[in-house]
Amino acid sequence: MMKKVTVITQEEFESFLAILKSRTGIVPRATHRDGIKEYLEKRISEKNTTVEGFKKELLSDEELFTELVNESTVNETYFFREEKQFVFLRDKVFPQWKAVSGNMPIKIWSAACSYGEEPYSLALLAKSCGVKARITASDINSIVLNHCKEGAFLRSSIRPVDGVAFSDLLTPYTRPDNTITFTSEIKDLIKTQKINLSTLDAPETALFLPKNQNIVFLRNVFIYFNQELRAQVLRTIADTCLAPGGILFVSMSEIAQLGHDVVPPSLEKVFDGMVFYFRKKGEQ
Repeated sequence: MMKKVTVITQEEFESFLAILKSRTGIVPRATHRDGIKEYLEKRISEKNTTVEGFKKELLSDEELFTELVNESTVNETYFFREEKQFVFLRDKVFPQWKAVSGNMPIKIWSAACSYGEEPYSLALLAKSCGVKARITASDINSIVLNHCKEGAFLRSSIRPVDGVAFSDLLTPYTRPDNTITFTSEIKDLIKTQKINLSTLDAPETALFLPKNQNIVFLRNVFIYFNQELRAQVLRTIADTCLAPGGILFVSMSEIAQLGHDVVPPSLEKVFDGMVFYFRKKGEQ
């Protein structure tokens, strides 16, 4: 007997998007909406259930909800993405930290780490600069966090142009089949943690947030958030997570979206001639 092919109405589709937004703050881009709708129809048909039945399961099954999050966002990333930010760390931030703080570990939070290329890039760079680092890698998605813990990546995580200036740092961990597998020496620098950015200001979340961070990477996230949530996230990171003088990096493409109505007074936008970043006011 053939399973019934489900076709959801626009109203039903919007109700699923409302669940996604209420639990994660994510508002999918218009280019993703058709794909999300097809995914929902396919999964409802595969489970041979009703729209309401699937919705109830979605609310109670973490793995199923994670599937929806994956379908609604782009988890594509690669090592040393937006290379100029890493050049800035290598040439200015890490040498200054080493000169002033000596062997004190620098605290870094990769706040939307996806599969883990970003925190591993930061770990490799800090090591190459002779800087001790304590890195927190967080994401809403437990599947990508597990991948991050494993520390194994495909060759596709390296791009031929962006990030190529640091490709030599990956060479010691590259196997003959071109996969990249990190040793415990590198993996132990990174602690993974599940964090929902849309609930940063909730009391139950605040207890577990990374505190006194010297550097925060929060890149390619704000494209999914409305202005109110962007302001909320930036305010919480500035007030609760960043150390005085700490630096916040967002994607270079997101800078223009973050105006005075979103950025809290405690953060100042800085342009150093290569990159824009936000700095928490006060001496580090």
